[in-house]
Amino acid sequence: MTTPSNALRDRCAAPLPHPDAGQMQALGRQAMDWVVRHLATLADQPVGHTGTRAELEALLRCPPPESGRDFAAVLRDFEEKIASHAFRPSHPRFLAFIPSAPSFLSVLGEVLCAGTNFFGSVWLESAAPSQVELLVLDWFKELLGCPASARGVLTAGGSEANLTALVTAREPLSFEERARAVLYVTEQRHWSVDRATRVMGLRPDQVRPVPTDGRYRLRIDALAELIRRDREEGRRPWALVANAGATNTGAVDALAPLGDFCRREQLWFHVDAAYGWVAVLTPEGKALLEGIGAADSLTLDPHKWFGQTFESGCVLVRDGRLLGQTFAMRPEYMQDVEPAEDQVNFADYGIALTRRFRSLKIWLSVQVLGLSWFRRLVEHCCLLAEYGQRLLEEAGCFEFCFVNWRTTAADVEEVVGLLRELGEQLERRTSNVER
Repeated sequence: MTTPSNALRDRCAAPLPHPDAGQMQALGRQAMDWVVRHLATLADQPVGHTGTRAELEALLRCPPPESGRDFAAVLRDFEEKIASHAFRPSHPRFLAFIPSAPSFLSVLGEVLCAGTNFFGSVWLESAAPSQVELLVLDWFKELLGCPASARGVLTAGGSEANLTALVTAREPLSFEERARAVLYVTEQRHWSVDRATRVMGLRPDQVRPVPTDGRYRLRIDALAELIRRDREEGRRPWALVANAGATNTGAVDALAPLGDFCRREQLWFHVDAAYGWVAVLTPEGKALLEGIGAADSLTLDPHKWFGQTFESGCVLVRDGRLLGQTFAMRPEYMQDVEPAEDQVNFADYGIALTRRFRSLKIWLSVQVLGLSWFRRLVEHCCLLAEYGQRLLEEAGCFEFCFVNWRTTAADVEEVVGLLRELGEQLERRTSNVER
């Protein structure tokens, strides 16, 4: 006689249909062949196409199929209907905003990350992935001159990093102080700072924009005057957000003097260095960013100037203990994953509980390419910017308001020939490019 438990066992005996090793190889080859073809022909493709909501509804709206479709057919739909109606931030002529132009090694890191699907949140289940994240964070700390006491966590991006930093900065304040706390922000701040203040429930009068100078850098004299007035009126000056590479202008605030000022005034000093931090790899950039390692918290975005795919952000906190004090919780379902003293549960350091192996693509690309590749990337981008400025100057009808540092004319000439050759090639391909 079949018992209920035996019947259930029989029904559960076989897993759902799944590709075998040969089928997985064939499917994976189709997908990777498309990726390689896409990347290899990127310069010949249009920068991108968009479409109206009505057009995309007509193109893609369909009920979910009850029975699965052939992968090759679905991949064709992806190529013809989806990839053809999107912009390519990695494109060499994409100039709309600060893009992500990842190295192929970062792409492969994403493949390995998705293929393993490790749970990068608690040490018990991801000891080696957690150690890799610690290593990557230590690399960043060393490059930026942060103290050994600093800790951090990789985030989905700079917006999450800014929010994480400001929530951590607020944690030591009493609830009474929080009601009076004032956050000072540069006029050139990224909008994610304002969004973070909304998420945190700060009132508009608790966010104080600080004027900038002629080079779009935060004015310390104006900051000092605002703090003086707020203290006289019974408010609690609390934190400052400065820029290490403003989105609008590229401005870098005077980080070392601002750090000294914040220590004297007992303000938390947060630096939004989302894309600019990578400049520390060059002598000019390191000089420009002097004092960045003394910040109380830092926002970094490896998916901008460090050759990584979306999503790859980071927050570093000088007094690393505050991260755990702010975010660590132990509900019943987490009672068995308490880390040892020398271990880290990265779920305790930020907003997300479920986290992927975010550090793998960074670790893989640095290991294979070496820091010198990323240094050359920064140098090359700066030369491109200098060359672009030279062309605009020669046009005679543009005004230049701000440049952080200049390379020499000889440096620019090294790439002028190459870029002119590229321009000639692009002109020959004009018929294939939608401008």
